[in-house]
Amino acid sequence: MKYIAAALLALGTMCGCDLAFSTVGSWTVGTPPPAAITTNHIVALADGRVGIFGGVSLQTGQASGALMLYDPAAGTWRAGAPMPGPAYPDVVARLHDGTVLVEGGPGPDGPSGFTWIYDPVANRWSQVGTVSEPRSSPRFAVLADGRLLIAGGDLPLAEPITLPNGTIVNDQPTTTVEIFDPSTKAWSAAGRLTEARDGFALVALAGGGALAAGGCVQSEVFPARGLTTADVFDGATSSWSATTPLPSAICLGTGAGLRDGRALLLDQTLFGNSSNDAFLYEPKSHAWSAAGSLAGGGTTAVVLTDGRVMVPETQAGSPQGHVFIDYVGGQVFDPTTGQWSYVTTTQVPLPLVYLFAGGTSLAVSLPDGTALVILQTVTLSFHPQVAPPPTQLLDSAGLTTVLLALAVIIGLLMLLAYRRASRTDLAKLQ
Repeated sequence: MKYIAAALLALGTMCGCDLAFSTVGSWTVGTPPPAAITTNHIVALADGRVGIFGGVSLQTGQASGALMLYDPAAGTWRAGAPMPGPAYPDVVARLHDGTVLVEGGPGPDGPSGFTWIYDPVANRWSQVGTVSEPRSSPRFAVLADGRLLIAGGDLPLAEPITLPNGTIVNDQPTTTVEIFDPSTKAWSAAGRLTEARDGFALVALAGGGALAAGGCVQSEVFPARGLTTADVFDGATSSWSATTPLPSAICLGTGAGLRDGRALLLDQTLFGNSSNDAFLYEPKSHAWSAAGSLAGGGTTAVVLTDGRVMVPETQAGSPQGHVFIDYVGGQVFDPTTGQWSYVTTTQVPLPLVYLFAGGTSLAVSLPDGTALVILQTVTLSFHPQVAPPPTQLLDSAGLTTVLLALAVIIGLLMLLAYRRASRTDLAKLQ
């Protein structure tokens, strides 16, 4: 009976959500932004500040070309020079010289294709041309040699297509790729993908190359069908070639380049069906290998300065008056061990208006080793090297998988203990 008592005690502890669990890192709260963040474009600048580009004004409901600059060291926000181009650019990336390239965005007649360079030191914008084939939602990556690659995405159709289920399609995926050279400030063609697609992961590889893996193809049903296609870009010849396909199809995956030259690919998205599986690609052997699985809920892979990869996760709690509690945690991948660890969970209050906004957290790695995570009106800093509290409560629903697994194990132990106790009692009667 002592086994049953121990199991019941463990189960009661778990059901009360007081399970102690070893986690990584700790959080601090920074200065909130002066206006709610409503964009997905965040860039860590060379001087330690962070730039947040574009969005929408919640007061007017209109698109905003505002640039907000945050200094984590001083805890101050200030406005930068507004973006001269579309408020919803497709590409925002920091180049090796510290400037930020902004390209694309919706224009009056489709994707604009205009390219602007922002100088954070002078707080000034300059236009540097237009891509030859404007597209929406391309994937982009800054290569090891400093050039910027945009690949795939969608091109507008001359005439809309109506699918058998009545869905009207106004654009289609493309295979075309273009590359921007900062030394000439010009775009040029850079080969073609082996298959037209969007929603794939594009990761810069060592030596000036890149990996394009997975992707989405148009489908008559939601969500779009995923692909196993994987291509490798040769920076020297500006050409693409097929490599080993992914172990499983992925649509809207996220990728990150690791220090050892490998690429990490995550099958995570807020829309559609995701396996939450992670895979590693080895460029030398062109081989894929499994890299565990995530609890779910994260959509951004942030490479920390120590080489680990953080995937932030947010989970909304129950409304409490005019606010709701948002739980912030996630997981961290260590390439040296191939293991995932859970991030210490913290909680922040957010206005109830954001509960169903559908936005995701913005996350970026900073030069001081921390990661900045912004949720509409809250600024958080994650410190991966700072020890968490002695015990950490698993409040995030994204970590419920752990609790469910433990519940099953404890249930089995209880059943086993009960059967053993029954046999013992029967033996005493004989």
